[in-house]
Amino acid sequence: MDVSPARLWREKEFAYKLSVLKCEKCGWTYVGNLEKCPKCGSPLRRVQMPKKGKVISWTKLVQVPEELEDFAPIYLALIELEDGSTVVSRLVDVIGEPTDGMEVEAVLRRLRVDGVSGLIEYGLVFRPVLNR
Repeated sequence: MDVSPARLWREKEFAYKLSVLKCEKCGWTYVGNLEKCPKCGSPLRRVQMPKKGKVISWTKLVQVPEELEDFAPIYLALIELEDGSTVVSRLVDVIGEPTDGMEVEAVLRRLRVDGVSGLIEYGLVFRPVLNR
């Protein structure tokens, strides 16, 4: 699978910071670089999403693409962030299996390496909150 440098550049604010564009009028949120809301045409402003939340639901992927074999099995989760918004993300550093309601936090990790170009893709994933 080829990693697209252009796509990585467009989505870097979300991938590295959980930063999205929010419409000032209708409230819809978008990932990427837009100037006006595609839904209503109003201006968009960049907002930071919370980096903590809880697992709503999860699944375990045992068969994964070749470039992700180092991470198998992969846990994917629907995560409700502290502001009530939801994201889908990979879970890492899980001991045993995830549980619904588990508190999680975003951390930066290597997502994959493109075998053709050698381009390394990084991004935020979620891990269980460490009790300190």
